[in-house]
Amino acid sequence: MKDIEQLLQEFESDEADRCWIVVQLEEVPDERVVSLFVATLEDFDEDEEVRIEILKSLVMRKDAAESHARLGKAVLNVLRNDDEELIRQFAAQALWTYPEVEGVLDCLESTVRNETEDLDVRHNALGAIESNRAMASYREALQRLVNVPELGPIAQRTLDSD
Repeated sequence: MKDIEQLLQEFESDEADRCWIVVQLEEVPDERVVSLFVATLEDFDEDEEVRIEILKSLVMRKDAAESHARLGKAVLNVLRNDDEELIRQFAAQALWTYPEVEGVLDCLESTVRNETEDLDVRHNALGAIESNRAMASYREALQRLVNVPELGPIAQRTLDSD
């Protein structure tokens, strides 16, 4: 494998296979990688496939608390502000790995409740909440969501299964 510096430089090249580079960097606990991923996620003009690859890779990362929080806030920003439904679907799904980041639970819950939001985005937001139901705040959110049209029964089934 190329070293981190080579991969980071190559990522900036117009000819680079950025998705491949993301996969190479997905488990590298380096602040430069975190900065690259945050900047790329927050660049709403960046190629959709590259941003999705980063969102998919986040589950593999083992970053220090501060870096972990930076990534979580970047994903939160994507869910709140990106116009692309597919990107928001992956962002909602990725947020399950950031339950402790400030604002994540509120954003996920409001996304589930938002009947004008894409249904797949809402499903993924609910899935992120379900994944963290061992935490009291997330379990309480599921209880609040049982009456949400279309998705409430899923929240109820999750609560009943425990």
